[in-house]
Parts: sequence; C-alpha cells; structure tokens
Amino acid sequence: MTQADRFKTLPDNARIQGMGNIFKYHDRKTWDIGVRFKNTTRKSLKLSQLPYLSRQVVLNQTVSAIPPGYPIEFTLPARALWQTALVGESELVKYKLGDEQSQICFKFSCDDKTIFLPQLELARALFFTNNYLANAALISNALDFEFDVDYNPEQDDEEFPLDIVINALPTTQCPRVLFESEGFKHQLAWILLNRDIKNSFNSIYQYFSQELVTTPKYKHWTFRFEPPELEGVKVAARGWKSLDASTWFINRIELLSGLFFPDIADIGFSHPKTIGRKPGSESGKCGTYPQLPTQREIDEDSDGSEDNESALIFCDATQRIYNRVPRTRKVYAKTRKGSGSKEDEDKPSTLPSAVSTDDPNSRGDIPRAAVYGLDDQTDNAHLYLSKFDSFFKMLEILEKEHGFKQSKPIVRKLPEVGRSKSHMMENGSARCMAIIRVEHQKEGYFLLEVDTSDGRASIATKVISARALALKGKLRDFIAEIERGLLSNQFCWPKKYFDGLVGKGNHKSVSHQKSKSEGRLSEEDVYRWAERVLGQVFRSYFLKRTNND
Repeated sequence: MTQADRFKTLPDNARIQGMGNIFKYHDRKTWDIGVRFKNTTRKSLKLSQLPYLSRQVVLNQTVSAIPPGYPIEFTLPARALWQTALVGESELVKYKLGDEQSQICFKFSCDDKTIFLPQLELARALFFTNNYLANAALISNALDFEFDVDYNPEQDDEEFPLDIVINALPTTQCPRVLFESEGFKHQLAWILLNRDIKNSFNSIYQYFSQELVTTPKYKHWTFRFEPPELEGVKVAARGWKSLDASTWFINRIELLSGLFFPDIADIGFSHPKTIGRKPGSESGKCGTYPQLPTQREIDEDSDGSEDNESALIFCDATQRIYNRVPRTRKVYAKTRKGSGSKEDEDKPSTLPSAVSTDDPNSRGDIPRAAVYGLDDQTDNAHLYLSKFDSFFKMLEILEKEHGFKQSKPIVRKLPEVGRSKSHMMENGSARCMAIIRVEHQKEGYFLLEVDTSDGRASIATKVISARALALKGKLRDFIAEIERGLLSNQFCWPKKYFDGLVGKGNHKSVSHQKSKSEGRLSEEDVYRWAERVLGQVFRSYFLKRTNND
C-alpha cells in the first residue's frame, strides 16, 4: 500500500526499527516519543502520531514493503495470567540502540507459545487509533472533563428511543469530524460506558504522573498501563518468532475480535459544533470541513493551529470486531435556521498541504488534522432492517398477489468512500442497502434498495437479471464495486458499470415515491411501487422470450 500522507522530515520508505520513551523538553508544550528508523538519524516523532507507529511499519511508503513480521493468530488468556517483561527478555528484537530493549511488554502463554506483547502496541490497538485519544491519555481525567453521559435523555424517535446520549462538552478537544465516523463513536462509547475499559485508559495517566522522571533538560517516562480484561479476545498480528516458533514478539496488532460492548440498543452523540436543521427544512450537508489536497505533508515539529476545524487524514487501520454494537445517531446541539441561512452558506475551505497532528494551541501555526486508523468490522446491519419496512411490504404484495418467491434479505452498511458523506444518514447513523433475490415465472432477479428515509436523496430500486449476472459470477463478487460506484457517482447507480457487467437491457431502475414520514410510504404508494417493479420484470421476461424465439 502506498501511503498518501507523508512525514515532512522522513525519507521515503522509513522503516521503524525500535520504540523509545515518551518525553518533553521543558520549553515545549507537546510530548514526543522515541522512534528509531532504519534509514534516517531522526530519533523521535510526536506522541500524537502514535496511530501510525508500530515496530517494522514503513512510513512514507512508495513501494511495496515487507510486512512487519510473520503472521500469528492467538486468543488472549485471562488478565490474571499475564506477566510483565522487558523487550530485551524476548531475545527476538535485535535492535539495541536507544531505549528499545527496556520498553515494557506483557508476557503470557497460549497454545504452547510464549507471547511478548509490547504494552504500547496493545494500547495503540485498543485506544490510540486516533490522535485525539493519544493526546488525551496524558491528561488527568480528560474524558470526564470533555464528555457527559446522559442516562435519561430526551426522546426524539418513537421507534428507536435513545438509551443514552454522549455529549461532547464545549471544553472538548475532540474534533467534530471524528463524530462522523461510526467506528469512532463505537470506540468512544466502549471506553466511556465500560468501567473496566475506562479504568484501563485512565491508568495510563496514573502511571505517567507517578513515574515521570525530570532531568535538567526534559521529562521522560517509559510507557505502561493496566490492561482491561480481554480473556477470549482473538488477535491477528505480525511479529518475530524463535526458530522453533515457541516464542513470539509482536510488532503490530492487525485485528482484535470479540471485544465486549455493553448491551445498549441506541446511543445518541452530540457535539457542540454539530448543527441540525429544523423539521421540514430542505436537507443540507452533514457539516462542512476543511478540504486538503490528495497529498498531505505531516509536519512532525509543528503544533496545531486554533484557527481551523480539523480535517481528517487516514493511516493504516487496525481492525476490530465487538460482540455487539448499538445503533448510533446524531443529537443536534443547536438548530440550523433552514435552507438559505448564513450557516448553510458555509463552504469547505481549502487548506495548505502541511498539517499538524497535535491539539491546537496558541503556538500552533499550521492546520490541525485528525488522524484516524480504526476499521470497525462489527456486523450490525441487521439492526437497521426496520428501516426497509415499506420495501418489504412491497415485496409481500408481489409474493401474495403475483406469485413472486423471495429469498432471505441481506442488509449491508454502505462503506465510506473518499470524502463523500453519503454513507451516513442525516442523523449520523449508518446508511444501509437491502439486497434480495426474487423469482418470477422461473426467472430470477436481484433487487437493491438504499435507505433514503432521511430525505437527503431519492434513489430508485435497482433490478438486475440474475441470469445475466450469473455469466460473470455471483453478486457478492461485485457488490463492493457497486457500492463504491454508487457513493462516488453523486449518489446515483453507476449505469456504465451495470451496462458492462450485465448488459444494457439486463438492469433497470424503478422509481418510488419519497417517504413523508421517516421512510414509510402510504399503502397506495407501496402498491404503485410493486406495480412498477412488476412492470419491469414482465418487460424483461417478454424481451428474453422474444430474443430466445
């Protein structure tokens, strides 16, 4: 993978050889961390750049790089069975310079293997997947001062009443743009609502404040923390192994699967800079953010400016899967005046290519960026089935009155594509697509329906000939490309792509009325929708018979 964002003072293909202590010179406001590279003499980066930093990872990558070690999968044992050890005790890390050998690991056994897992690497995978949490970890009770959890919120939805609202307070340093990510919202709620997880996060500052060493020129600390209970969590990682593969040293965690999430159905999220719109007003965008050029240059030595809203940049993501996750949506802190207001006229500003990953402060002179490196793979699309109530009623009419047969529906959350916000509903929840296979008079068809119950757009139901598609493969082989085409094509079905995939006459778009009440069509509108789908199917059926004759 070629890295889009570059570190200003690092050469191309700078491989991380070792990690060191966290430190700060007395005349600086921000913290650094020791990092040693294979092909440069630079010895540190910003603490806020932790989402990028694992041993053997290559920064400023321009060519394919050797992965950071051998692949390994294992299941974490109970926390009581973990020990602590130093990197050097593993005898697998050959880099001897700096503070690498004295960094602290967790040591445990599983499947007849002894695992050395650097404490900072586990904390990175659990918490430091964005620079906001990396900075907040060294501030006493930062999350308590920046977020309020309301366990008795006002209700705004009869079907999905909110159990909890997480409010970002006016004092928060958390960039609004992170609240546009469902993965970040899950992570934040996971920390705030699970006492064991929150205590683990807070233990970072507790150790930091107790063990910080002050010298005449700087302060420094060797990272460590109390892990949460992770028994049964599956880990996919890469690292070094002994000749007999009985001992492993983990360089980078790539996946955590089976993380426990509290049993909460619906969580609202409020940010003081999030603006809603009054009911009945024309739909607007989900907020505007500064736009950056495709190529960004991360200035390792500069602080963030207070003069701009944070733009979002991405680093290689660590995947995670929870046992469950809630539905999430925005709760607006204030109301937009309606279409045409001054707030609606705000446009994204273009920023220069150089950015800082640090929190804004009075010394900052370049725009701040929010670094994001989390890929939440938890499958919770089934939570949104009810959003397709009218679609399923239409299919029921086709089944009962016209002899259609239908398979079990599949619901997928639309992915994030580029800077498009179309993968999210107006309220910040996931936008989903329902896929179902129907059969009529021995001909099969796939129906694709996108949830547009927020009124932001109107997208026709896509009908695809199953026979034509079968000549190319299975729908699952193409669905990801269909989703990307939809979201990168001004939120329209990618006609040229379908033409090439199944042929011009083998896919149709069937329009339906816009819903007037949260995605539900009137009974009359549902019948008209069914008739239009039936008409397209009959037209396709008779066309095939004519061609065959």
